[in-house]
Amino acid sequence: MKRPEDYAGKRVIIAGGGDSALDWTIHLAELTSSLTLIHRRNEFRGALDSVEKVRKLKHEGRIHLITPAEVTDLQGNGKLVAITIEKEGVTETIETDYFIPLFGLVPKLGPIAGWGLELEKNAIKVNNALDYSTNIPGVYAVGDVNTYPYKMKLILCGFHEAAIVCQSIYQRLNPHKKFVLKYTTVSGVDGFDGSRKEAEKTGCNSY
Repeated sequence: MKRPEDYAGKRVIIAGGGDSALDWTIHLAELTSSLTLIHRRNEFRGALDSVEKVRKLKHEGRIHLITPAEVTDLQGNGKLVAITIEKEGVTETIETDYFIPLFGLVPKLGPIAGWGLELEKNAIKVNNALDYSTNIPGVYAVGDVNTYPYKMKLILCGFHEAAIVCQSIYQRLNPHKKFVLKYTTVSGVDGFDGSRKEAEKTGCNSY
């Protein structure tokens, strides 16, 4: 949503239970004439601070919160006019100007699933004790797509995995070259404009 101001004074319904749904509920509550958040569970998966803010908005009467419920139908003719929800076996129609579904991503391997990789629960098994390599030599997997004991789906972990994989790939492509790890503060970073950014050199004074 690039123009939040488009929702000013409008009736808006958001569906979802993650950070995106919570964040937009908090933000748009200041703009809309009516805002409803619908989630299929009573529990939310977002940051605790965001959950508390949403609950506060609900208690203050600034938003409507409907849980557990699911959106089952949309009504309109060229323009949305209402949605239908189902809550505990009972259906209800709610008039609205905008419906914003924020359900996140569905992890699917797609064609990769047919490559002969060893899979476990729709994820690629890797050797985390070595270099995150798969059962096929020269094929690696990093990030949410892989799995191993005590796997944590965090961006920080993905960066770590990628750094190890790059090191392993370099050694595979250059078996007779010694790999020397350099910090960007030492070697510098090439800018998009072709220039090279290097940290200011400092030294120790002797007395």
